[in-house]
Amino acid sequence: MSFIEKCCNTHPVQAEYTPTGETFKLKDDLDCYSVGDSNAKAAILLVYDIFCLHPNTYQVCDILAKSGFRVFMPDYLRNDQSIPQLIGHHEKLVEYFTKKGTYEAIKDDVKATKNHIKNVEGFDNVFIVGFCWGAKMAMAIPAHDNFYKASALVHPSLMEPSDFENVQCPIILLPSKDERDFTDEFAVTCAKPFGNLCYQQRFDDMEHGWCSSRSDWSNPLIASRANEALSIIVSNFNKILDA
Repeated sequence: MSFIEKCCNTHPVQAEYTPTGETFKLKDDLDCYSVGDSNAKAAILLVYDIFCLHPNTYQVCDILAKSGFRVFMPDYLRNDQSIPQLIGHHEKLVEYFTKKGTYEAIKDDVKATKNHIKNVEGFDNVFIVGFCWGAKMAMAIPAHDNFYKASALVHPSLMEPSDFENVQCPIILLPSKDERDFTDEFAVTCAKPFGNLCYQQRFDDMEHGWCSSRSDWSNPLIASRANEALSIIVSNFNKILDA
């Protein structure tokens, strides 16, 4: 376990951007960013990367909302800005997430999020999108709860074979050049009854983080590839809704 330092078009990512959603309290100590039509066809739970609340990740939420989803981004790590300071100190970074970034550590927050999305806002069709550490959670959450329709994993970190064995929904797997070859693990998930709805595409010309906080979207190539990845997510989520 380690950290890693086109069917439809989405709105293009922008180098300069102002979020359009709003932040509310899921519970006393848990903020959540939300954006999109309350009458949308489905909802997305977005789990950010280790940089927490970053302008690029807000923008991803808004792009997915413009593609027809109601999007929720809970602040599971409480916007802890000590985390980026651990980059370059691998053991300390893993130690942090072993204590504070496991499913067990955030399961009460996940429960509160699901309760709001399902029982307050009324969504039964709910997907997960996760980046880096968030992709690990996008596997762990549906391993414990078969409520979710599918998970999209973008430049995932901390992945283990058990994640692919235990997940209970289709996965959309989008690794960068910095992630290992997931062919064997992905085949395990594809062998499940929903395997025909799984999808994998490597972005071997992109570095880890190209779709979220570590990306420079003033670079036309990176921006284009980020938009391609988001389009793949939207296309596959729509395919699953229609299945």
